[in-house]
Amino acid sequence: MKSAHLNKLGALALMALGATSQVHASELFPNLPAKTIGVQVKIQSFTAADAAQIKAAGFSFVRFGVWSDSLTAQTYQKQVSDAFAAAASAGLPVLLTMRAIKALPATSPTELDAAGGKFANAVSGLEKSYSAQLVAIEIWNEPDLATYWPTGNFDTTFVPFMAGMCKALEAQPQLAPRVGFGFARAPSAGSASTVALKRIVSEHPKCLNAVSYHPYGMTATQISNAQTFIQQNFNLPGVISEWGVSALASNGGPEGQATRINAFITDVKRLNIPLTSIYEWRNSATGSNEREQNFGLLTSDGQAKPARLSVEPLLNAE
Repeated sequence: MKSAHLNKLGALALMALGATSQVHASELFPNLPAKTIGVQVKIQSFTAADAAQIKAAGFSFVRFGVWSDSLTAQTYQKQVSDAFAAAASAGLPVLLTMRAIKALPATSPTELDAAGGKFANAVSGLEKSYSAQLVAIEIWNEPDLATYWPTGNFDTTFVPFMAGMCKALEAQPQLAPRVGFGFARAPSAGSASTVALKRIVSEHPKCLNAVSYHPYGMTATQISNAQTFIQQNFNLPGVISEWGVSALASNGGPEGQATRINAFITDVKRLNIPLTSIYEWRNSATGSNEREQNFGLLTSDGQAKPARLSVEPLLNAE
């Protein structure tokens, strides 16, 4: 992917979307096929067989996470490279989400700036290694939740850290689109994420190519409003890097899960969201509770649930 082309992404993202139009996915994400809906997998269990089934189901990419503070371990490096190889075996590009899982040893603005620069080095390393396979690199996952922003004090520490990262990234050629920050809630008027984003995109306008968020529980109208809010406030398109529904009895069980996923896919197609990732491919047997264990389109042992069977004709109709 040519860096000159990627330099145009910021300009493309500045296009006014109006109430109903969106930046075309092919312009924003050159490695993304015509289809714009992918699915999340876990690198520790993702295989070439999974990739083949995901491709057959009609998904156009996979999303998986990599933890920056684990990349020094050779066993973890192999796990990451094996996941990319599995995706490549089926011709599936990757939305790569990166974050740290340990508390950042930084408190002052200077220390946070340096920690952000160090994180940028990890981002750049994987970007250089896998740019040909990347839909985009997503910076962080749900930092607006204390669980996923291990430094704590989001209001005071997030912007200095990300400013340090952006500054370091902007000093190097960009090889893949970058989106951020995988917010658990869509940015809205007065929210902490909105305050932080306004500072970051104002001071570092070339750092991000899109704003990513997770619209769990939002209606199609609310998602449409969020897309408009993001464009108007940050001059960037919004993308959905995670959304799903658990097959709990309160959601109608597996059949109810299938109905809700189908409705969601229909909605995001109609809204022309440039990129959407469904959570997740398989149930998580190690999930902390019944809800967390049952988001998969397949059972944990690989049996298709109704959602897996129902999405295939919908996705392949594109």
